[in-house]
Amino acid sequence: MLTLRCRQLFYCGLLALLMLAVTLPAQASDYGSKDLTLGSRGAAVSQLQTDLAGLGFYTRSIDGWFGPKTNEAVLSFQKSQRLKMDGVVGPITKKALNNSLAGVGSAGVESVKVSLASSATAPTKASITNYNNHEKPIVDAFRAKFDGSPAQTLVGRAIWYMENGYMKYGHSKYASTGYIDCSNFVSLVYKDFGYSITSAAKNYGSVGVKVKGVSAEKIPGSSKYRLVGTDKLKPGDIFTYWNSDAPARTHIGHVAIYMGMVNGKPCIINTCQGRPTAIGIIDSFDYWYGSSLIEVRRVLPASAFVPGNKITDNGPVIPAKYQIKPDKPIVLPKYLPKGF
Repeated sequence: MLTLRCRQLFYCGLLALLMLAVTLPAQASDYGSKDLTLGSRGAAVSQLQTDLAGLGFYTRSIDGWFGPKTNEAVLSFQKSQRLKMDGVVGPITKKALNNSLAGVGSAGVESVKVSLASSATAPTKASITNYNNHEKPIVDAFRAKFDGSPAQTLVGRAIWYMENGYMKYGHSKYASTGYIDCSNFVSLVYKDFGYSITSAAKNYGSVGVKVKGVSAEKIPGSSKYRLVGTDKLKPGDIFTYWNSDAPARTHIGHVAIYMGMVNGKPCIINTCQGRPTAIGIIDSFDYWYGSSLIEVRRVLPASAFVPGNKITDNGPVIPAKYQIKPDKPIVLPKYLPKGF
């Protein structure tokens, strides 16, 4: 009897320890009490480098020296969190780092919990570099001139999916699979705001109304093309393209969302290759994006282009599983400074 009682006490105690272990909060990283800046050295810097690497901002060796590459990583992290970009890891940046490591957004809210497909892989370093060099400056410029209109908010949602959707290209329903193609992407963004439009690219010729006066023309004496009639375009307009499969030019095979004139260039956001996920931005119509353009369609009403007008938001859609591993916490639009 005594032996049985001892066993009961042992297992009760073990259960209590296990429960304590799973309920204790994760320990925050200790970066020390002093600010970490360019030239700092020591264990706190090693911890900083380790955490920045875990968040996808640092790819060099963990050497405990706050050199130029560590400084670049800190600046990139601060930029991603909308913090002052001074390269100083002080109390605010330290808190943001710990929040990110714990899966908490920059606004202090818990990030979205995601499920990964068993075959999910992380974005490649080359694609991330490509994104930072091309897409990021365009997104930053768009954010700087964001007017809060329903049309620009719709474009902002497309940007949110590009940065937080971790979509992989494929002809399946994004909500259940995490895969997306061009027409499913356009349809998904529009449905977030109450517009039910087709998810079949070939049917986009009857979506909305045609925007007259917009076309791509070949530059005389060159193999390049240029976009004509950009003054007639508005954010949210839908670009349609010929299919590239043989036999060519039989139906619409690609669609994209117009962002507006950004950094002096007309930009569209759509599915494309070489990015961390399936979505990227195009700002050149020299070749295929010029030669294969069919027309531009407009779905949004005139009221959508007025800053401050009412916005109906049903989204965003979080897929049942991600095909690409997120390299940062996924925060819902409502918790971001401008929603994207």
